[in-house]
Amino acid sequence: MSGTSGSLGAARVASLLARVAERRPRVHCLTNTVAQNVTANMLLAFGAIPSMASHPEEVAAVAAGAGAILINLGTISSEGERAIPKLLDVARERGLALVLDPVFVELSPLRMRLAEEVLRLPGVTVRGNAAEMAALDAAMAQAQDVLRVTTGKVDRIERAGSTYLVDHGHALMTKVTGLGCASSALVAACRAVEPDPALAAAAALTAYGIAGEIAAERAAGPGSFAMHLVDALAGLDEAALAARMG
Repeated sequence: MSGTSGSLGAARVASLLARVAERRPRVHCLTNTVAQNVTANMLLAFGAIPSMASHPEEVAAVAAGAGAILINLGTISSEGERAIPKLLDVARERGLALVLDPVFVELSPLRMRLAEEVLRLPGVTVRGNAAEMAALDAAMAQAQDVLRVTTGKVDRIERAGSTYLVDHGHALMTKVTGLGCASSALVAACRAVEPDPALAAAAALTAYGIAGEIAAERAAGPGSFAMHLVDALAGLDEAALAARMG
Protein backbone atom coordinates (compact mmCIF):
# COMPACT_ATOMS: atom_id res chain seq x y z
CA MET A 1 0.00 0.00 0.00
CA SER A 2 1.19 3.51 -0.61
CA GLY A 3 0.08 7.11 -0.37
CA THR A 4 -0.36 9.93 2.10
CA SER A 5 -3.07 12.59 1.98
CA GLY A 6 -2.35 16.10 3.20
CA SER A 7 0.71 18.30 2.76
CA LEU A 8 3.10 15.56 3.81
CA GLY A 9 6.07 14.69 1.62
CA ALA A 10 9.12 12.48 2.02
CA ALA A 11 11.38 15.42 2.86
CA ARG A 12 9.04 16.57 5.62
CA VAL A 13 8.81 13.11 7.15
CA ALA A 14 12.57 12.60 6.90
CA SER A 15 13.17 15.97 8.57
CA LEU A 16 10.95 15.03 11.50
CA LEU A 17 12.64 11.63 11.85
CA ALA A 18 16.02 13.38 11.83
CA ARG A 19 14.86 15.59 14.69
CA VAL A 20 13.91 12.51 16.69
CA ALA A 21 17.31 10.94 16.03
CA GLU A 22 19.12 14.16 16.90
CA ARG A 23 17.21 14.99 20.10
CA ARG A 24 16.66 11.38 21.24
CA PRO A 25 13.52 12.14 23.24
CA ARG A 26 12.58 9.78 26.02
CA VAL A 27 9.06 8.40 25.78
CA HIS A 28 7.67 7.21 29.08
CA CYS A 29 5.40 4.26 28.39
CA LEU A 30 2.81 2.97 30.81
CA THR A 31 2.02 0.16 28.45
CA ASN A 32 0.78 -3.39 28.44
CA THR A 33 3.06 -6.25 29.41
CA VAL A 34 2.58 -7.98 26.05
CA ALA A 35 3.94 -4.98 24.14
CA GLN A 36 6.75 -3.72 26.36
CA ASN A 37 9.65 -5.42 24.59
CA VAL A 38 8.56 -4.65 21.05
CA THR A 39 7.67 -1.08 22.00
CA ALA A 40 11.11 -0.51 23.52
CA ASN A 41 12.84 -1.96 20.46
CA MET A 42 10.81 0.13 18.02
CA LEU A 43 11.52 3.32 19.97
CA LEU A 44 15.23 2.56 19.97
CA ALA A 45 15.20 1.82 16.23
CA PHE A 46 13.38 5.13 15.73
CA GLY A 47 16.10 7.01 17.60
CA ALA A 48 14.11 7.61 20.78
CA ILE A 49 14.63 6.30 24.32
CA PRO A 50 12.04 4.17 26.15
CA SER A 51 11.28 4.19 29.86
CA MET A 52 8.58 2.01 31.40
CA ALA A 53 8.40 2.52 35.15
CA SER A 54 4.91 1.76 36.42
CA HIS A 55 5.10 1.73 40.22
CA PRO A 56 2.89 4.53 41.56
CA GLU A 57 5.60 5.60 44.01
CA GLU A 58 8.17 6.35 41.30
CA VAL A 59 6.32 6.83 38.05
CA ALA A 60 6.03 10.62 38.38
CA ALA A 61 9.73 11.03 39.12
CA VAL A 62 10.76 8.88 36.16
CA ALA A 63 8.28 10.46 33.73
CA ALA A 64 9.17 14.01 34.74
CA GLY A 65 12.26 14.05 32.51
CA ALA A 66 10.56 12.50 29.48
CA GLY A 67 9.67 14.28 26.26
CA ALA A 68 6.28 12.57 25.94
CA ILE A 69 4.07 10.11 27.78
CA LEU A 70 2.17 7.09 26.43
CA ILE A 71 -0.69 5.55 28.39
CA ASN A 72 -1.76 2.17 27.01
CA LEU A 73 -4.67 0.36 28.65
CA GLY A 74 -3.92 -3.09 27.21
CA THR A 75 -3.19 -5.00 30.42
CA ILE A 76 -4.20 -2.43 32.99
CA SER A 77 -3.44 -3.41 36.59
CA SER A 78 -4.38 -1.90 39.93
CA GLU A 79 -0.84 -0.49 40.05
CA GLY A 80 -1.27 1.03 36.60
CA GLU A 81 -4.65 2.44 37.58
CA ARG A 82 -2.99 4.29 40.49
CA ALA A 83 -0.12 5.45 38.28
CA ILE A 84 -2.30 7.13 35.65
CA PRO A 85 -3.33 10.18 37.74
CA LYS A 86 0.33 10.74 38.61
CA LEU A 87 1.28 10.69 34.93
CA LEU A 88 -1.53 13.11 34.13
CA ASP A 89 -0.21 15.47 36.78
CA VAL A 90 3.28 15.30 35.25
CA ALA A 91 1.92 15.93 31.75
CA ARG A 92 -0.12 18.89 32.98
CA GLU A 93 2.63 20.46 35.08
CA ARG A 94 5.42 20.04 32.54
CA GLY A 95 3.41 20.50 29.35
CA LEU A 96 4.36 17.07 28.02
CA ALA A 97 2.70 15.55 24.98
CA LEU A 98 0.37 12.71 25.95
CA VAL A 99 -0.76 9.80 23.77
CA LEU A 100 -3.59 7.49 24.83
CA ASP A 101 -3.90 3.98 23.37
CA PRO A 102 -7.36 2.84 24.56
CA VAL A 103 -6.90 -0.89 23.95
CA PHE A 104 -10.25 -2.75 24.09
CA VAL A 105 -11.89 0.25 25.77
CA GLU A 106 -15.22 -0.96 24.41
CA LEU A 107 -15.01 -4.16 26.52
CA SER A 108 -14.52 -2.82 30.03
CA PRO A 109 -16.11 -0.10 32.18
CA LEU A 110 -12.76 0.30 33.97
CA ARG A 111 -10.97 1.04 30.72
CA MET A 112 -13.68 3.50 29.72
CA ARG A 113 -13.42 5.31 33.05
CA LEU A 114 -9.64 5.57 32.81
CA ALA A 115 -9.78 6.76 29.18
CA GLU A 116 -12.30 9.44 30.14
CA GLU A 117 -10.00 10.50 32.98
CA VAL A 118 -7.10 10.89 30.55
CA LEU A 119 -9.27 12.87 28.14
CA ARG A 120 -9.94 15.52 30.77
CA LEU A 121 -6.45 16.75 29.97
CA PRO A 122 -6.42 19.06 26.92
CA GLY A 123 -4.45 18.22 23.80
CA VAL A 124 -4.41 14.43 24.12
CA THR A 125 -3.61 12.32 21.04
CA VAL A 126 -5.80 9.20 20.93
CA ARG A 127 -4.64 6.32 18.71
CA GLY A 128 -6.96 3.38 18.40
CA ASN A 129 -8.69 1.08 15.96
CA ALA A 130 -12.17 1.77 14.61
CA ALA A 131 -14.01 -0.08 17.40
CA GLU A 132 -12.04 1.64 20.15
CA MET A 133 -12.47 5.07 18.61
CA ALA A 134 -16.21 4.54 18.12
CA ALA A 135 -16.58 3.57 21.78
CA LEU A 136 -14.76 6.75 22.83
CA ASP A 137 -16.54 9.06 20.40
CA ALA A 138 -18.73 10.78 23.01
CA ALA A 139 -15.82 11.30 25.39
CA MET A 140 -13.60 12.68 22.63
CA ALA A 141 -16.37 15.03 21.54
CA GLN A 142 -16.26 16.58 25.02
CA ALA A 143 -12.45 16.70 25.13
CA GLN A 144 -10.47 19.84 24.45
CA ASP A 145 -8.21 19.92 21.38
CA VAL A 146 -8.06 16.14 21.02
CA LEU A 147 -6.31 14.55 18.03
CA ARG A 148 -8.08 11.45 16.71
CA VAL A 149 -5.81 8.85 15.12
CA THR A 150 -7.86 5.94 13.81
CA THR A 151 -5.65 3.18 12.48
CA GLY A 152 -6.64 0.46 10.05
CA LYS A 153 -6.12 -0.33 6.39
CA VAL A 154 -5.98 3.43 5.94
CA ASP A 155 -5.01 5.49 8.97
CA ARG A 156 -7.10 8.62 9.52
CA ILE A 157 -5.64 11.50 11.52
CA GLU A 158 -8.13 14.23 12.38
CA ARG A 159 -7.95 17.48 14.28
CA ALA A 160 -9.72 20.79 13.73
CA GLY A 161 -8.16 22.17 10.57
CA SER A 162 -5.95 19.13 9.87
CA THR A 163 -6.67 15.79 8.24
CA TYR A 164 -4.17 13.23 6.98
CA LEU A 165 -4.87 9.86 5.40
CA VAL A 166 -1.94 7.45 5.60
CA ASP A 167 -2.15 4.40 3.34
CA HIS A 168 1.03 2.49 4.16
CA GLY A 169 1.77 -0.81 5.85
CA HIS A 170 1.39 -4.54 5.35
CA ALA A 171 -0.97 -7.27 6.55
CA LEU A 172 1.86 -8.91 8.51
CA MET A 173 1.74 -5.95 10.90
CA THR A 174 -1.49 -7.45 12.28
CA LYS A 175 0.13 -10.87 12.83
CA VAL A 176 2.66 -9.92 15.50
CA THR A 177 1.53 -9.03 19.02
CA GLY A 178 2.28 -5.50 20.14
CA LEU A 179 3.01 -3.82 16.82
CA GLY A 180 -0.08 -1.63 17.02
CA CYS A 181 0.81 -0.60 20.55
CA ALA A 182 4.34 0.21 19.40
CA SER A 183 2.96 2.59 16.77
CA SER A 184 1.43 4.69 19.55
CA ALA A 185 4.87 5.04 21.12
CA LEU A 186 6.32 6.20 17.80
CA VAL A 187 3.57 8.81 17.56
CA ALA A 188 4.60 9.98 21.04
CA ALA A 189 8.27 10.14 19.99
CA CYS A 190 7.45 12.37 17.03
CA ARG A 191 5.14 14.47 19.17
CA ALA A 192 8.01 15.06 21.61
CA VAL A 193 9.89 17.03 18.93
CA GLU A 194 7.00 18.36 16.81
CA PRO A 195 4.44 20.87 18.16
CA ASP A 196 1.83 20.01 15.50
CA PRO A 197 0.25 16.78 16.78
CA ALA A 198 -1.39 15.91 13.45
CA LEU A 199 1.90 16.21 11.58
CA ALA A 200 3.67 14.19 14.29
CA ALA A 201 1.15 11.35 14.05
CA ALA A 202 1.10 11.37 10.25
CA ALA A 203 4.90 11.26 10.02
CA ALA A 204 5.19 8.47 12.60
CA LEU A 205 2.56 6.28 10.95
CA THR A 206 3.94 6.94 7.47
CA ALA A 207 7.43 5.92 8.55
CA TYR A 208 6.16 2.87 10.43
CA GLY A 209 3.96 1.76 7.55
CA ILE A 210 6.75 2.10 5.01
CA ALA A 211 9.11 0.19 7.29
CA GLY A 212 6.43 -2.51 7.38
CA GLU A 213 6.32 -2.66 3.60
CA ILE A 214 10.10 -2.98 3.40
CA ALA A 215 10.17 -5.63 6.13
CA ALA A 216 7.48 -7.71 4.43
CA GLU A 217 9.62 -7.95 1.30
CA ARG A 218 12.46 -9.44 3.35
CA ALA A 219 10.47 -11.70 5.69
CA ALA A 220 9.53 -15.36 5.42
CA GLY A 221 6.64 -15.00 7.87
CA PRO A 222 5.49 -13.20 11.02
CA GLY A 223 8.50 -14.18 13.13
CA SER A 224 11.15 -12.91 10.77
CA PHE A 225 8.93 -9.95 9.87
CA ALA A 226 9.21 -8.57 13.40
CA MET A 227 13.01 -8.71 13.18
CA HIS A 228 13.09 -7.09 9.75
CA LEU A 229 10.68 -4.38 10.88
CA VAL A 230 13.14 -3.18 13.53
CA ASP A 231 15.93 -3.13 10.93
CA ALA A 232 13.78 -1.35 8.33
CA LEU A 233 12.68 1.29 10.81
CA ALA A 234 16.26 1.93 11.90
CA GLY A 235 17.40 2.23 8.27
CA LEU A 236 14.73 4.57 6.93
CA ASP A 237 16.00 7.60 5.05
CA GLU A 238 14.50 10.17 2.71
CA ALA A 239 15.25 8.08 -0.39
CA ALA A 240 13.43 5.06 1.01
CA LEU A 241 10.48 7.23 2.02
CA ALA A 242 10.31 8.99 -1.37
CA ALA A 243 10.39 5.68 -3.25
CA ARG A 244 7.14 4.62 -1.60
CA MET A 245 5.35 7.93 -1.04
CA GLY A 246 5.21 8.71 -4.75
